[in-house]
Amino acid sequence: MEDHLRAAGFIGVERVDGVIFARSDAALPEFTATPTDAGWQLAQCWPLRATPAQIAEWNARHPGVPMDIWQGETRITQPATPETLAAWGDLTRAMVAQCVAWRRASRQRDEGM
Repeated sequence: MEDHLRAAGFIGVERVDGVIFARSDAALPEFTATPTDAGWQLAQCWPLRATPAQIAEWNARHPGVPMDIWQGETRITQPATPETLAAWGDLTRAMVAQCVAWRRASRQRDEGM
């Protein structure tokens, strides 16, 4: 999987205790690739607790990339295949941009980020 991630253009690829960490962009947080019985699962988290309505909106627009709350953060997941690896970088960037937009929309006047 590490070689597939590198070939797909991901950076900072490293394995720790069986979990692979990588980035789709140097400015974004790491995502994980975790082994499962069916192969590998990709996951990207962001430190924001999306509302049920926001999660439903994302899931309606991205049915193959479900969003949920995991360990208090918003997360998207997807099985890793050659086809999904090609789109994963764009999906992680879209997810982070959406979470940032949701956070900015929820701020009170004069509140910092």
